Amino acid sequence: MAGMDPEVDAVLEAILDEVEDWHGTPHPEQAAHFEEHARALPPGAMGRAAWFVYAGEAWELEGDPGHAKAMYEEAVTDGGPSLLDPRAELLNVLLELGETDRAEEVLDELTVDLRDGRVTETFHVTVGEALELHGRLQEALRWFDAGVTWSESFVGDPDLVCLNGHFRVRRALGLPPDRYDELVERRRQEYLDDLGDDDSLLASTGGGAAGLMTVLYWPAEQFPKVLERYPALLEECGADHAEHRQHVELHLRDLAVGTSAVAVSVGSLDGLVGFAEQQADHAVAASTRAAYAAQCGRLGQTVTWPPGRNEPCWCGSGRKYKRCCGAFRDAG
Repeated sequence: MAGMDPEVDAVLEAILDEVEDWHGTPHPEQAAHFEEHARALPPGAMGRAAWFVYAGEAWELEGDPGHAKAMYEEAVTDGGPSLLDPRAELLNVLLELGETDRAEEVLDELTVDLRDGRVTETFHVTVGEALELHGRLQEALRWFDAGVTWSESFVGDPDLVCLNGHFRVRRALGLPPDRYDELVERRRQEYLDDLGDDDSLLASTGGGAAGLMTVLYWPAEQFPKVLERYPALLEECGADHAEHRQHVELHLRDLAVGTSAVAVSVGSLDGLVGFAEQQADHAVAASTRAAYAAQCGRLGQTVTWPPGRNEPCWCGSGRKYKRCCGAFRDAG
C-alpha cells in the first residue's frame, strides 16, 4: 500500500504511468509484460508487488480469475508497497473461484487492518464491492459504512462512492433510508438545483423519478471534432478529454441515488448536428444537447453506469473502471 513515503509514492506513480502506456494492447500481453517486470526484481524490491498487482488486473480484465489469483498471491507474498492492496484485489477472485476458505483468511486479515486503522483511500470500496458482487450484502454494508466514517474523519467529507454503495446495498436488503441515504439524496437535489438552466449534460428519457437519467459524453475521437465545430463549448465540456471525462463521472455520481436509473449517453458530432437540424435549433443550445442526450438514451446509445467491478470503464479507454474514471476524486 502507498501513502507512507513521498519517494515510495513517486516510484509507484511512475510504474502506473508505464502501465497506462500499455492500455489498448491485448490484456494477456499486458499481463505478461507486467509480470516480466516483477520477476526481474528481487523479492521485496521496490515496485515488485505493484507489478504483480497490475498483471493480476490485466488477467481479470481478460476474464481469467485463475491467472489473476496467481499474480495477486505473488504480490501478497512479496509484501512490498502498492497503490492497491493486493489482498483486497485477491478477495474478489477467490470469491469468484469459490475458494471460500482462502477468501475467509484474506477477509479476516483485511478486517484486522480495518480495525487497527491500516487502510488506504480505496480500501473500503474494493472490499465492499467484492462482497456486494458475490451477494454478501450485510458484510458489504459494513465495509461501505466504514469507508464513509473513515472519509468523514480523515478527509472531512463522506466519500461519494462509499455513500452510493451504502445506498445500493441498503436498498437491496430492503432497509429504510438512514441519515446517509438522506444526505446523498439531499446532495443530489442540491446539485440539480445548482445546475439551474445549465443542464445541457443531463437528460431524462421518461417522466418522473422512474425515467432514465443520462449524462452526455463525447468519446475521445469525437471530443476534438465537437470543440472544433463549436468552440463555445470549451468551458462547459472541459479543456481536454481527461477533464471532460472527470466532469461526466462526477455528474454521474451526483445523480446515482434515488429511484432514477443512470447511464452515459454516447454522443457524436454528426448525431448532434443532425438532431439539431431536425429540431430547427442550434446545436450549442443547452436545451438541444439535453434533448439529444435523451434521444441517445431512447435509441439505446448508452453505456450502463457504474460498470461492474471487473468491467472496462464506461469511457471506452479499455482500462478497468477503478483505475480510470472511477479513480477521479470529487473535489467538492
